[in-house]
Amino acid sequence: MRNTKICIVTAVIFCLVLTMLSAGGAESESGYGSESSISGVAPLIDDSSFFLSNTIVCRGESVEFAVDISDDNGAADVSQVMVMLSEDGNISDDDISIQLARIENVDVDATTSTFGKVWTVEGETGLKNILIGAKDTANLVATNNGVKVGTIELNPLVGFDMKDGKGGVLTTINFLGSPPGTLNVSANQNTIQINNTGGIAIDVYAYGTDFNMTGDSRTIPISNVRVDGTRMSRIPQLINHIEPGASSILNFFIDYPSAIPAGTYRGTVIFEITT
Repeated sequence: MRNTKICIVTAVIFCLVLTMLSAGGAESESGYGSESSISGVAPLIDDSSFFLSNTIVCRGESVEFAVDISDDNGAADVSQVMVMLSEDGNISDDDISIQLARIENVDVDATTSTFGKVWTVEGETGLKNILIGAKDTANLVATNNGVKVGTIELNPLVGFDMKDGKGGVLTTINFLGSPPGTLNVSANQNTIQINNTGGIAIDVYAYGTDFNMTGDSRTIPISNVRVDGTRMSRIPQLINHIEPGASSILNFFIDYPSAIPAGTYRGTVIFEITT
């Protein structure tokens, strides 16, 4: 908690007792009142105390928020604490507003209380900035009102695209025609790029089928194809993990068998994206 100076204004009044002697010996006394006042102090949000139970939340799931708020006029002077989920990082009318409640019996000290709430996500979507606002019983807003304490992804969308080595949309992977027995033949589309365009990290798996030539029973096994250093198979294999907004590059190679007739062999390479 940051210490805030309390301004105490005290009027010092001298109480004078005037004694007047008269022939009859009577006394006269005059009294003056005294008062003091304490200035209102705005609350202070302790952004370092902020707690968030989960940064990625889907429909029907719950997330917990908690934060400490201080007020040198006393913890009870804090009247409202809000979490605002903002698109642009500024407080505005279209923010998602969540009112926190004072958590009983967990006051940090006489001037600091913890406020929190468990909130259930419904149809809200997108990456949001988490802002905290607070005010006291005199409607003084917090000194650092609207402070950003983190981000949260609501109902994250999964998105990705795949580009060939020239930046075009990847629609096929084919290899240079070469004599039987040629090894490490590069795909024409190298270097392939996978871009994570969604709001959640993705895992990229690859697998495929053997390559067959129409009218001939001989094949090129899918295990002859490599993704960088990993030989492919009919079973999905993890080849990359990509964070939101990041990209990954892949290079495909094939080893042509030595005893195989000339021709065009066709198979399937499958990419599977999971979160």
